Amino acid sequence: MKKLLLFILMAAAAAPASAGVFTQPEMDEISCAALKMQLFYYYLAPEKDQKILNYTMSCKGVKITYKMPAWVDAEVPTMLGRKVWRDPEEGEISEASLWQTPVSILYEYLELTRKTFPPEAGGANIQPGLLVKEYADIRIRFQMSLDRLYRARTREVTMGDSMNGRGRTIMATLNLILKEMESMADAISSTNSRRYAEAATASAVLSQDSFRVLFSSPRKYAPLAKESAAKRMFLRSLSILGIILMFLAVRTFFLMNDSKTNAMMGDYSRKVETFTEAFGRQFININVKYLVLGPAAVFALIGLLSMNVLVFFFLSALGLAIGMRTPAFVLNSMKAARGRKIDGQLMDGLILLSNCLRSGLDVVQGFEMVSKDLMPPISDEFALVIKNYQLGMSFEKALGVMEERVESKMLSYMIRAIVLQRQMGGNLTKVFERIVVDIREESKLEEKTKAMTAQQKIQSIVVGIMPWVMVGVMFMFQPETMIKFYGSPLGMGTFIFCAIWIGIGMKVVASLGKIRV
Repeated sequence: MKKLLLFILMAAAAAPASAGVFTQPEMDEISCAALKMQLFYYYLAPEKDQKILNYTMSCKGVKITYKMPAWVDAEVPTMLGRKVWRDPEEGEISEASLWQTPVSILYEYLELTRKTFPPEAGGANIQPGLLVKEYADIRIRFQMSLDRLYRARTREVTMGDSMNGRGRTIMATLNLILKEMESMADAISSTNSRRYAEAATASAVLSQDSFRVLFSSPRKYAPLAKESAAKRMFLRSLSILGIILMFLAVRTFFLMNDSKTNAMMGDYSRKVETFTEAFGRQFININVKYLVLGPAAVFALIGLLSMNVLVFFFLSALGLAIGMRTPAFVLNSMKAARGRKIDGQLMDGLILLSNCLRSGLDVVQGFEMVSKDLMPPISDEFALVIKNYQLGMSFEKALGVMEERVESKMLSYMIRAIVLQRQMGGNLTKVFERIVVDIREESKLEEKTKAMTAQQKIQSIVVGIMPWVMVGVMFMFQPETMIKFYGSPLGMGTFIFCAIWIGIGMKVVASLGKIRV
């Protein structure tokens, strides 16, 4: 029993480590690819003997005769005379020689792989792990040769146009072979013999594919026929005519519904007067009609430039909807900005009022001092209170009007304190001092909360802006494709869907930065 076990161990030790790595079909593929790469190399040589013109090889047990492609005789002399690369050591290199380099390296790579075959298959039975250095050297040289192919060019041609347009396909195939070489290196380092055999066989199959391209017709892509200028002008004229007809149809509809139109216009006029008065109360003179018609006109102009009826009406409706909401948005923004400015001046105003009360003046006289000594906008507000009081309005009522007009929480505290003091009595100077302390503490807390929520605010802005920036960039580079897509019902639906969800995302991200006390 011991003798039998010793015999088995000796037989296992004597068996080659690489035996059984390749199957017979895989070895046939590799051997066949090596022959074809050799023939590929000689097709690009300046001189060819009769044997190369009609070369017979045994591939996968079948004898095949390859007749040299007809284009080689006409094209290779030109490739030999065209210098496409200059090397400091090798000098000027022709187009044909630049192609021969990766082909010869690939042949060397396949022959090196054949050394791992068993002796009966024509190999030397060498373990793949002993060829790591040779494989690494071949892969580096093959990658450098591919880099030359991609970078080489003249003013007339690139290597992709070489060999009557076949170069681009062969370059892509060679790039895949490089990936398989990298996979083979990983297989050797991990001692995965099956993966090594698959990578080598894949390289052989791809090599034969590149050889097969030499006998196929080159793929040439003809540019799409462009529309004539007259046809484009005719189509644009039809688009403009359609927009005009749609505009006339809308106008006719409004004329047929005159009563409803008048009611709608009357409602619009009342809203314009209301907003004009509201802007006037903020000491701002602005024509509200411009705020409404401006966005509508801009969006309608963009829709008109698109030369698409659906896009025109969609953008016009969108612009009108935005324009109807613009006055309220601008008013609230300006009111909030004015309130922040008054908050910044209110501490000085309260200190001045407190000093006036200490010196024996009353609240009304203190308001007059503030309106004269401080800068707008707080001086304008206090002066308006005094003006309303002098015109016969009660002082409490004048303060209430200012509270409605100004969006300031601290100012509201001051007004309520003054009203309570005038109705019930009390030390107003102490109240003002307390309000000043509260303003200081609240300003510190507000600055702290702004610093804590700055990231969320920036994120909400980015969430809202970046999609539109990307759409704008795509419109710049592919305007026709983008107009065609967004002019379709699917594109409009996608636009509306994305706009809704972007708005929801902005609201959600912005709400994360709100601190409720």
